[in-house]
Order: sequence, then C-alpha cells, then structure tokens
Amino acid sequence: MGYKTDGSSHSDGISNEENLIERLQTDAQQLYPNLSDDYQVVKRGGTKFKQDMEIVDGNRTILISAKKKTAIGKGSFDWVNSSSVIKTIEPLRIFAQTVKSVGETYSNKDTARSAVKSAGNKALRELTSSEVSDLLREHVSKKNSNMRVIISETSTGNNWEYKFDDSPLHNSIQNHTPSLRIRGTGTSAKIIFKDSEGNTIDHGLRIRIVTNNGIGALIGQGSGANKSSRGVVKIQQDNIPGLISGLKNKIRKF
Repeated sequence: MGYKTDGSSHSDGISNEENLIERLQTDAQQLYPNLSDDYQVVKRGGTKFKQDMEIVDGNRTILISAKKKTAIGKGSFDWVNSSSVIKTIEPLRIFAQTVKSVGETYSNKDTARSAVKSAGNKALRELTSSEVSDLLREHVSKKNSNMRVIISETSTGNNWEYKFDDSPLHNSIQNHTPSLRIRGTGTSAKIIFKDSEGNTIDHGLRIRIVTNNGIGALIGQGSGANKSSRGVVKIQQDNIPGLISGLKNKIRKF
C-alpha cells in the first residue's frame, strides 16, 4: 500500500472535521440527549490536544476523535502516527537514528529506500510483546480514554459513534497479550492478541515503521511542504467494517 506524502490526507482530515463540527452543532442532541440548547462544538487537535473537537455544555465536555473514510470498506485510519513515540522504545529509537543517518549520508533514492526498509523490518522483528503492549497502552488506550470516536464516510454522509473505552480493542490492549505477524522483509505487521485461554483475537490492527514524508524528502530531494523526513511509527486500524460489527450495540449510526 502506498502512502500519500503530498499533504492531501491531512487536508482531507481537516475538511472532514469542519463538516463534522457543523453537523454536530445542529444534531448533537440526537446522540447526547442530555445536552442543553446552549452547547457548543469547539475545534481542538494540533499538537496540544488528542481530541479533534469537543462538545462543551456548561461544566460538561465530550471529547471526540474524528476518523474520516471516503468509503468505509476501503483502507484504514490511524490511531498513532508519531515520531515522538519512537524515542521511548529501543528498537524504534535505533530505527529513527538509522533513518537520520541515511538522510545525512545517502544521495541515491533506491539505495536509501533499501536501507530504511531493512532498518524498519529489523525494528519490527526486535520488538518484544511487552514493548508492543506498552506502546498500545500508552499511545492508543491511554490517549483515547474517555474519548468518543466518530467514523465518517464522506461518500454517503454516514457516521458511526462509539466510546473507545467500551471497545473490544481497548479490552484486548488492557487484558490480552499482543504479538506481531511479519511477512518477509516488510515494514508493517499485523498485531494479533491472545487471551488467557489461548484464543487468538484479530481486531484489524497493524503497526508500520516508516518515514513520514518519503525517501526523496529524507535525502534532500523533496519539494513543496515535504522537504524533510524522519522515522515514525504508525498504529493503523484496518478492516473498519469488522470494527463496526464487533462493537454490536455499542456503536450508533447517524
């Protein structure tokens, strides 16, 4: 799967958030009947806030993470897309150092790409179950605690809303043991959980160890907004229809 490095994913996300804010400003009482008529939907996001927006009603605040898909059955969305996360886990920290070194010493794009790919695969293979568990606990469950997740399908205007703390994914992150399924020399792997009885649980979660702006930007051949690149870790949600069906009566469509 290729990655967009032209900024369009970010721009599309902002557009979705603006549309969702407008929708919630008129329809939020259908989801949250206890809201007064004076509630406001406030944009957040950026580096300071994990939530993309808040519904503020007096002393009550509802935190919302907005996930946008053109078609709900295609692609994925990010739970984590960060370079700062890398600093806390040794195999990822070494990957980030290698990426920086490649950017400083390589000029051939194919050679640089191969070096980064090799470093990413090595990092994946060296991650322990405990390190994966820590990563998921700190940067998925903890940062989405008390969060309402709204998945928007822009092609139809449909939205799905649920509380992250009620999700099977949150339960597995807190109570089950993760492992990685790595294919060949790739830089991504499925995250699979096992419960206390040895049952395998697949929530459609994937980890990717990549660069944020591509190899050209890394070796100084980028253009426009993409003039630099560094190592990042992504935790992605694949199989969004499976996520929705797995929530059963804990998710609402509007």
